[in-house]
Amino acid sequence: MTRSTPSRHLRTALLALAAGLCTVPALAGDDHDHGEDHGSHAAPAAATSDLSEGEVVRWDAASAKVTLRHGPIRNLDMPAMTMVFRVTDPAQAAQVRPGAKVRFRAEQQAGAYVVTRIEPATP
Repeated sequence: MTRSTPSRHLRTALLALAAGLCTVPALAGDDHDHGEDHGSHAAPAAATSDLSEGEVVRWDAASAKVTLRHGPIRNLDMPAMTMVFRVTDPAQAAQVRPGAKVRFRAEQQAGAYVVTRIEPATP
């Protein structure tokens, strides 16, 4: 009894797929520098494109919290809304007043949303 041609083709295809998948971990560990020095290109801590836009609703210096009406925060996958954030550097937030348009970086730290950078938006 001989195998039909379609099952031989299927078996060959599956073996080729399995062999290809086995090489992925080996390639992932490969050194991909291609002879270039990527270490000399320092990336900024929070690039301008990482900043979200918003408006200061309230600044509470005593608790170091700012209420922002903000657009989408891409790095947190968060839609536009108004919410309160803890501020890591109160001196930055003290430079903006309620009603001011701002650009800011928010992160989630220890289960809380925190503003790590805030600056007046440029017109």
